[in-house]
Amino acid sequence: MSGVAKVAGLYRYPVQSVPGEELAGVTFGPKGIPGDRGFVIADLELGVVAHVSRAKKQYRDLFQWRARYLSDPQPGADLPLVELDFGDGTVMRSDDRGLDQAISDRLGMKAAFARNDGSIVPLLFEPSHCHLLTSATLKRLQQNHETGIFVPARFRPNIFLDCGEEIGFVEQDWLGRKLSVGDARFDINDVCKRCALTTRAQGDLPSDPGILQATAQNKTVAGVYGSVIGQGTVATGDVAMLSA
Repeated sequence: MSGVAKVAGLYRYPVQSVPGEELAGVTFGPKGIPGDRGFVIADLELGVVAHVSRAKKQYRDLFQWRARYLSDPQPGADLPLVELDFGDGTVMRSDDRGLDQAISDRLGMKAAFARNDGSIVPLLFEPSHCHLLTSATLKRLQQNHETGIFVPARFRPNIFLDCGEEIGFVEQDWLGRKLSVGDARFDINDVCKRCALTTRAQGDLPSDPGILQATAQNKTVAGVYGSVIGQGTVATGDVAMLSA
């Protein structure tokens, strides 16, 4: 078993397509980080999840909001309340009766805050429990698009790993292997195909189609997925260890 990187960032996204929370430590349950993408914004006109990668331009406003849980979600328990910051001075909680109207007003369409469980709009899911991305991949993509700003926020990983000075799509070589991070263990089982979401403006990051064009040179792959095969706590600074 060999150390390949250190944890430089941990992220949970309470609401799909809304910037989420950076955490100092998190416990991975059997299905990943409890509460990750637990909620969605439902487009009630089309009957789909409002996802920033879709063509509908109103969805892009979601990337200017922020969401956080008011207490830590626990495996097997009901999800706690979410605080939604619209970035315009208005902050509301998920139990506020006026939340759906506030969302609808800002998006210019009939919308609702909903559980990501298929009850209101079709279930939106990730292909595996955890999305991992390395600094080596971002540095390699930077070579493809020198003026681009390549940061984890554009790619929305759960675990961002620092590989030091290494440059290259290193995590793709982990496919079919096991990765131990902190007390958790993952089966690295798929690559992460990128979409237009990576190009959208958010916070201080500008809209940049070149981000996706850079990943297209690697068959639009940036990062990998892993299934949880060993539950446990992961903290920033933990070493990732690779094994067969």
